[in-house]
Amino acid sequence: MRESGAAFFTSLTLHSLAMGFVVGINIAICLRLLGIAPALELHGLSRFYPIHWYCALLILFSGFALLLAYPAKALTNPVFYLKLAAIAIALGISRVIQVRIRGHVFTNSDNRQLKLLAGVALGLWVVTITAGRFLAYTNSVLLASRFY
Repeated sequence: MRESGAAFFTSLTLHSLAMGFVVGINIAICLRLLGIAPALELHGLSRFYPIHWYCALLILFSGFALLLAYPAKALTNPVFYLKLAAIAIALGISRVIQVRIRGHVFTNSDNRQLKLLAGVALGLWVVTITAGRFLAYTNSVLLASRFY
């Protein structure tokens, strides 16, 4: 990965595009759950979940490829673990929201819970994107070979 500029930049591009789809779909659904654009049907928005999950898999594979390129850079950086934790929790919340809106008959307590989940998910997506950007600038180790 490190030796081939094309492979590295292809992985980086696919990772960025897939994150755009996953985060974009989640933000749209979370904002709708928070009351923005109430005219949009949740059922219509939920049709994007298959794209969301395919892109989540693409994030996993492209992220693993990027990790292979510079493992010491990521694995020695606490920001990397913050990003992984935020994305794992946000994807878990996304799954809960997907299951809950499938039936889409909500009581008032369901609405409060969904709004809370949507707000937390929005915050986690901001943390994920921010941490991902900071990964390029917060590393103290680039290659493990520097220790040999």
